[in-house]
Amino acid sequence: MILQLQPQNPEVRQLKIISENLRSGSIYIFPTDTAYAIIADSQSKQGLERMNRLKNIEKHKPLSIICSDISMASEYIENLPNEAYRLMKRLTPGPYTFIFKANRNLPRATLSNQKNKNIGVRVPDNIYIRTLLEIHKSPLTTTSVFSEDEYVTDVEELDHLYGKQVQGIIDGGTVEVGYSTIIDFSEGNMNIVREGKGIEELNEYRTDL
Repeated sequence: MILQLQPQNPEVRQLKIISENLRSGSIYIFPTDTAYAIIADSQSKQGLERMNRLKNIEKHKPLSIICSDISMASEYIENLPNEAYRLMKRLTPGPYTFIFKANRNLPRATLSNQKNKNIGVRVPDNIYIRTLLEIHKSPLTTTSVFSEDEYVTDVEELDHLYGKQVQGIIDGGTVEVGYSTIIDFSEGNMNIVREGKGIEELNEYRTDL
């Protein structure tokens, strides 16, 4: 089912219903600043199991969480190095995935069966997901929507592929898709794993150091 929200001022009442449904184990598809993504409440075992079944995600494959800001993210990671904090403060919200070691506040279902307990953290720049997070007040576990190894950007196609398996699909129009830039801080120092959207801003930050 395709759901419409106001693009400038998303309806809080509708997002409160979505938040409650997420806590009860429902999953949704939301637009982000890199692609459409399936989301589940990070604390909901039922929601995470539904996500894994939908995407056939292997239990050892790492997932990412979406947070509203650095403060929320810091509650779920073992250590936030000063360099990571400065970088996130400058670049977020934006199309970046930061990798950290998770702490015990994050359920095992989100971490899968990884031995290293690393987790990707995103603070995306999209009004729908950001407004939802302001209401939900806890992280969302996420995975991008692909079909035959390509991003799905058309809402009607998303509805055709997943409409019967998710609670709802937020119509964000055509998303300008692209891989997020991945920055790994799991060992303390910054390591750029993948260059994607936002790499120019990251390079500018490094030049200013």
